[in-house]
Amino acid sequence: MVWGGTKAQVAPPRLILFLIVDELDNDQLLILQSSLTDKGLNRLSREGFRFMSVVSHDFSAYPGARLTSLMSGVTPAVHGVVGEQWMDQRIGNFSELPAFNPVNIFKTGQYNMSRSLPDYLKSVFGPESKVGAISINAPWMAHALGYNPDYFFAYNRAEGCFFDVMQSGMDTTWVKQFNLRYSTNGYLNRQWGPVKDITSYTEYRYKTPEARSDFRSFFYSMNDGGIDGYKFGKVAASPFANTLLRDFTVAFLVNTRFGYDDTPDLLSIAFTTRPFIKTNGTILPAEKEDMILRLDQELASLIDFLDIDLGRDNYLMVLTAAANSAIDQSTHGAQGKNTGIFENQKAASLLNLYLMAIHGQGKWVSGINDGVVYLNRSLIESKGLSVKEMQESASRFLLEVSGVAKAIPAYDLVLESRHDALISGNIFPQRAGDIYITLLPGWQTPTSALGTRQDGFPGQRTIPFIFFGWKANHGAWFDNVNSTDLIPLLMKRVGLTHPSAGKINDVPAFK
Repeated sequence: MVWGGTKAQVAPPRLILFLIVDELDNDQLLILQSSLTDKGLNRLSREGFRFMSVVSHDFSAYPGARLTSLMSGVTPAVHGVVGEQWMDQRIGNFSELPAFNPVNIFKTGQYNMSRSLPDYLKSVFGPESKVGAISINAPWMAHALGYNPDYFFAYNRAEGCFFDVMQSGMDTTWVKQFNLRYSTNGYLNRQWGPVKDITSYTEYRYKTPEARSDFRSFFYSMNDGGIDGYKFGKVAASPFANTLLRDFTVAFLVNTRFGYDDTPDLLSIAFTTRPFIKTNGTILPAEKEDMILRLDQELASLIDFLDIDLGRDNYLMVLTAAANSAIDQSTHGAQGKNTGIFENQKAASLLNLYLMAIHGQGKWVSGINDGVVYLNRSLIESKGLSVKEMQESASRFLLEVSGVAKAIPAYDLVLESRHDALISGNIFPQRAGDIYITLLPGWQTPTSALGTRQDGFPGQRTIPFIFFGWKANHGAWFDNVNSTDLIPLLMKRVGLTHPSAGKINDVPAFK
């Protein structure tokens, strides 16, 4: 096979399968290693190449921003997806949130100013190289699709069925058949209880003997009101969501023949370990542990299917994560510690009142998103005020707000940010805010509907990452690796060129 003007050294995998697990982290995998089966997550670690310290340097915790950095191999300062939302200062409007409709899918893809893995595949292998994604409750998966996606299927939480987000006009008879068999009201009749003896769960074992006597043995009905008006909302945030995803993925592969020819196809699946109930400050809440234990079984059966139907040497599986695990910091830590919840809207209101007291009536603060404060530039300029001085004044005020560690004015950073590596990697000048806020350790913001949750460690998060299957070596790498280095490493092995491909040549991830 020849592509890109050179002779390929090795046939590429027929299927590249990204398993993107919401709220999965390395600590959970380490704690639960002895409780997992040998055929799921442990098999991926044992027979694949596992990176033990992959660091995401994204200032925002928005899963879509992290996914864009991973897939493109560059930082937000280059690709431009700086958070869940940002303000375009030229027109004074915030960017639109990703949503499950074809217009927003393409718009979300166009927000990325850099090519990503799907685009590299299509540019070399042509339109025969297909790209798709499957999601239950994660519209941010649109960031995994590149500029010209072929498939995007999502779960309708109101009706309990999968649908074609792209509205592509393809024959979806198989989708209708799947919905009739798997996704209808049968799941509403199910209850979610522990898959193992509750006394074996981490949360129980960390309790004092006195607390253990009152420990819950949870048992949740899927049919008692739903979530946010969605009848199937609890199904979508329970272990049953991962079962549906596994079954739908198999049906998708078989019916579309995705990954069955010699041209590589790319499929991303958004699994979840985020339960619908509010978790507490323990290291691993029982409900979250139960979701991981059950996900382990779903992945084991998916691997078995791929081994039989495609063949182990014909697919490459990539396991990674989206948002970090949510720990309710308001109940976490020793008594007297400075921990709590930082409310963006409350902070914005307080800052606006402060600026009004000095400069008069008006909406001086446009909003706070992903740790970034956006001031009303039009109002500032109409009053003949200095943007730089307003940023500095607002920063001094924010430093007095509980939970704030730093409030960094952005005026000079846009022009020269080399003195702050974190900021320099996350400022896209046309989408830059006015003040960048970092929180004290132990503080966090509430989690948004799209999975964004800022905490005291922006740009310093480790994420799980494993290559498994096609040409992947057996082993582990313990040195720190930037998340943006991994796709260039994969592309180099496949025979594609990325500007950053030479950064980690010494990592023996592939044969």
